[in-house]
Amino acid sequence: MIINKIDNYYIIKLPNTKIDIFDLDELEKIVQKIILKVNRKYNVNNCIHLELYLNDNYGIIIKLTDYKLPFIINNEKNVKITIHADTPFLYQIDYFDIEKRDEIKNIYYYKNKFYLELKDNINKIEYLKLLELSEIIYEDSLDIIDKGIKI
Repeated sequence: MIINKIDNYYIIKLPNTKIDIFDLDELEKIVQKIILKVNRKYNVNNCIHLELYLNDNYGIIIKLTDYKLPFIINNEKNVKITIHADTPFLYQIDYFDIEKRDEIKNIYYYKNKFYLELKDNINKIEYLKLLELSEIIYEDSLDIIDKGIKI
């Protein structure tokens, strides 16, 4: 579990982790684990919004935003969970690092940057090489696909 604090939210990366989003017990366990882990390093407030981004190749990326409520009821935490199961992961990459590969589904050009969209199944070694050369884009990926130029 990789935790990064950015401004007023946290990015939690769980590479190679798969979760059944329809199993509420499994979802509750992972949420509790995440909150405990973040609370060890940072002090999380009593109102939490979790956004889960799921990808078959990468795993799970979670954006945790915490809010301070003016009142606390029995030291409980209010948790809201949003699951983005259909949001594609794109990989922002430099033009000179783009290679012709079978794993690439589409290449997009948007705001002077190049983005790769991968097929569902990719060789793990090739995927790790790609991760070294690129940055994962998950929140704005639908804007890039809709507004970008498909190459």
